[in-house]
Amino acid sequence: MPKVMVDMTFEKIVDTVKKLSEQEQEQLFFTVNKDYAKALGKMREEARKEHRKGRSISLEELE
Repeated sequence: MPKVMVDMTFEKIVDTVKKLSEQEQEQLFFTVNKDYAKALGKMREEARKEHRKGRSISLEELE
């Protein structure tokens, strides 16, 4: 993949990110922060395992 270099201030980057949708900002966050993405994946898998074991509760029960 060719490298592209753009001279951009931090403020310009922040302003640009603010224009992204919430979903795009989340995608960017996890793309940049691989450790968080990995941790989130582990948390999701653990939640699925607990649910399959019958150890989860419905959202209605939380209210």
